[in-house]
Amino acid sequence: MDDYPRLEVDLTAKIAPAGEHWKELDALREQHRFFWNTYGSGYWVLTRYDDIKEASHQPDIFSNHSIVATDPEPAYRFLPSFLDPPQHVKYRRLLNGWFAPAAVQKIAPEITRHARETIEPLVAAGHTDFCSTFGDQYPVKVFLLSIGLDTSDADFFVSCVRRMSGAITGLEEDVAQMMAAWGEVAAYWTDKVADRHARPLDPNVDIVSHLCRGEVDGAPLPDADIIDLMVTLTLGSLDTLKSQLGWCFYHLAAHPDDRRRLIAEPELIPSAVEEFLRAYPIVPMARKVTRDIDFHGCPMRKGDMVMLTYPSATRDPREFPDADKVILDRFPNRHMAFGVSEHRCLGSHLARNEMQTAIREWHRLIPDYRLAGDEPPLAHHGQISLMSLPLAWD
Repeated sequence: MDDYPRLEVDLTAKIAPAGEHWKELDALREQHRFFWNTYGSGYWVLTRYDDIKEASHQPDIFSNHSIVATDPEPAYRFLPSFLDPPQHVKYRRLLNGWFAPAAVQKIAPEITRHARETIEPLVAAGHTDFCSTFGDQYPVKVFLLSIGLDTSDADFFVSCVRRMSGAITGLEEDVAQMMAAWGEVAAYWTDKVADRHARPLDPNVDIVSHLCRGEVDGAPLPDADIIDLMVTLTLGSLDTLKSQLGWCFYHLAAHPDDRRRLIAEPELIPSAVEEFLRAYPIVPMARKVTRDIDFHGCPMRKGDMVMLTYPSATRDPREFPDADKVILDRFPNRHMAFGVSEHRCLGSHLARNEMQTAIREWHRLIPDYRLAGDEPPLAHHGQISLMSLPLAWD
């Protein structure tokens, strides 16, 4: 391993001004196709589009038994994320219909209503911290809608999201709050599963009732698996979308020409969302090596962790001309923001609709806005997310 690049790079805990994290990843990608990161317990980092795509399609070598590079032996589970074929697809089948394009289209009018009703109270104030208002509230409302729950518990989930997001500081007390919120989410779903066993609802509407009737390999789905699936859906649907929406509106606040173009040409919004996903990708993913392998000159050993840096791959100029520029009508745009292969994000269709709807409805009510404050917003490196986004308008 001594013959290969060895760097100590904080890819998880660093806080820096908005955009600096991608500049660092871009520089690393151009300097090193791969490297061994000595930070923490140590792990490989793949940086380029083709390599990451190839590794993502080889679950027999790059296993999902752990998906956090710094945690090779996790004491927790994310289902179905931690499963490899063939079990992974069996669990995905239980959920695919709930997040398919047809299911998203069915609830699209309600998504629009939630967006509009979340924006309307903000208009008169002339300013807001986007992340702690719209970013907190809108994804929660849509998540509950998508799984068949009303919004009566929305405040509970907003509270959990805020505490889980706060852990990005790395401070001990913030991490403790995050773990407490995680436990509260798990307890919420534990109670909900018990209630649905006793008083099932329509399984075509209520996802927990649906899962309580679910089977894998001819056996009923264990309650522990249902709870874990619901915790995974919760975490994946809320904080991640909040972060991605933050970058969309950060860009549009900082680039008024792009904002005015989307207002004048709303038909470009779907393409623009794909470009924001490509240019501002937030979620890396890790895999665990199942056997010794020489991967294009990278000497990986069984048990090594490998970070698939999607936030680097989807900005790779070898795949995307002018990769450092936002081109609203970019085509083709084969980004990796939702991952690739069978582990591609289950909620990608819902997330796209939420982002498109948010941009469309926000600009109907608040067409002209700007970044507020004298300093650029700060972002955290782990899931590249804004810590706040102050916006102002007249």
